[in-house]
Amino acid sequence: MRHLLALVLKYLLTTTVMFAILPLFLRISSAEILWFSLWLTLVAYALGDLYVLRRLGNVSATIADFGLVFVAVWIGIGAFYDIAGAAILSAAFFSALLAAMGELLFHAYVLRFVTVEHGEKDAPLIGRQWQTEAAEEFDVRAARPDDKDRERAEQENDRYGQEPPHPPIL
Repeated sequence: MRHLLALVLKYLLTTTVMFAILPLFLRISSAEILWFSLWLTLVAYALGDLYVLRRLGNVSATIADFGLVFVAVWIGIGAFYDIAGAAILSAAFFSALLAAMGELLFHAYVLRFVTVEHGEKDAPLIGRQWQTEAAEEFDVRAARPDDKDRERAEQENDRYGQEPPHPPIL
């Protein structure tokens, strides 16, 4: 289910980019843009988001997606329309650039919600081998009280009648 939602979001991102850029440079129908976006979404999700992103990180996956969109528009659409020159190269470059900007945010979503094992394994997000430990607990609010602390709190509750006294308001 997580992959299905991620595929739908990626398809919406890809379709929006293609509808924003391709008609500026080429005469292409809406149905062709929808089919091309579907094909590109499936290939880019399998290669860029499930393979490259997990192994090399966000920046490398964004560069790979930029290259994939550029080549797909340049060769894929250029071959069907028999277009060469500045129009197809401009359409390929600007659609790849806009897609790469959107992919930066999409990769953050994929890392956080789709690949849940990412935080549990040693993934190259922060570089944990260079971190030092400053305390026993990183988050004080998440620490559980020891048995001695619990007994001390219960004794104080008994002494003050369930609630510690509040200082007088002046």
